[in-house]
Amino acid sequence: MTLFEQPPQRSRRPVDTEPFASLARARRRRRTLVGSGIVVVALLLVTVVVVATGADRALVAQVEGWVGPRTLAADISAVADRAFLTDDGRKLLALVGARSAHGDDLQRSCGVTDTADDHAVAGCYSLAGIFVFVPTDPRVADAAVTTLAHELLHAAFDRLGSGEVWHVRDMLHAALDGVAPDDPVRQQIDWSVGDHEENRDTELFAYLGSQVRPEGGFDPELEAVYARYFTDRAALVEVDHRVTAEVDGLISQYEQADAALVQAMTDAATQRAQLDAEREAYERDRKIYQQDADRYNSLAPEERAQWRQDWMGADGVLHSGTWQEALAGRLADLDARHADLEQRVAAVEAADADAFARRAAIEGQYADVLAVTKALDPAAAGS
Repeated sequence: MTLFEQPPQRSRRPVDTEPFASLARARRRRRTLVGSGIVVVALLLVTVVVVATGADRALVAQVEGWVGPRTLAADISAVADRAFLTDDGRKLLALVGARSAHGDDLQRSCGVTDTADDHAVAGCYSLAGIFVFVPTDPRVADAAVTTLAHELLHAAFDRLGSGEVWHVRDMLHAALDGVAPDDPVRQQIDWSVGDHEENRDTELFAYLGSQVRPEGGFDPELEAVYARYFTDRAALVEVDHRVTAEVDGLISQYEQADAALVQAMTDAATQRAQLDAEREAYERDRKIYQQDADRYNSLAPEERAQWRQDWMGADGVLHSGTWQEALAGRLADLDARHADLEQRVAAVEAADADAFARRAAIEGQYADVLAVTKALDPAAAGS
């Protein structure tokens, strides 16, 4: 069974400072034994015996004898065309049967009655066949390829010979030893196995076969088993990596743009605060100047000439001269400061306009991320 991990709920606007929580596309799968129609009635008691005795292969062969090859719907056939199936892989798919499903239909088909809040079923394999969620967004539509391949490998594992299966199990566990401890596939396997440790081997076969390929491949004998079903397993694994990279890339672009916007808004706010502080200082100095100029103008010319003043210019240099020279120097400095402030007002307003434009673009990016997230969610309406 395939589960889609949904993104965390987002309660803030895209321009807030908290980073967008990246969509983790981990897929949890576990094998189910559920039937449909008349088959489930005929096999109800047998199923218990099969699960208890491990005679899955005998039951599978019996069901296939009754049902025979099945015709694939166009949407599933299109997915299969992109899954690098060999002739035997295609025959197995037709024998097992597969169809697309989503929402409640997929939940019912996969026998799911309760799903964790952060997961939704994306596919499963059972006696009734393979059920696959097929995203309609072309950017992530190939997620269905990985799901189909994974579930088909469950079917293939059920059909391994009784003597061969033990050797395959040994090779699978050896292959897992070569997977990095922090590789997400390890957690995906554990999630899928859950409390059903008896399913670990089939999950290893499905996960490693559809999502993992080290440089040079696994043990040649294990690769030969996979080669029965896939013409190019490296390309198959790359499909999963490509879909993951597509989603991660959208999120990364959004996060980078969001961080740039936050920085731009912070810089603009800092510039405006500095500008406001300097305008207050300018107004204060202008009033003091005006008071001194009014006092100067109120005196007789001969009295004005008696006064000399020192003043600090805008260049930080201490000047000394007559009162008239001091007033003229201070006025020139005030005029220069006023012109500078006006230029900075324009710059700050331009920065605000840039932030506004960035905000609109980022909201579009955020909507795009949500659209892809919804497209990958089998439970979402219209997926």
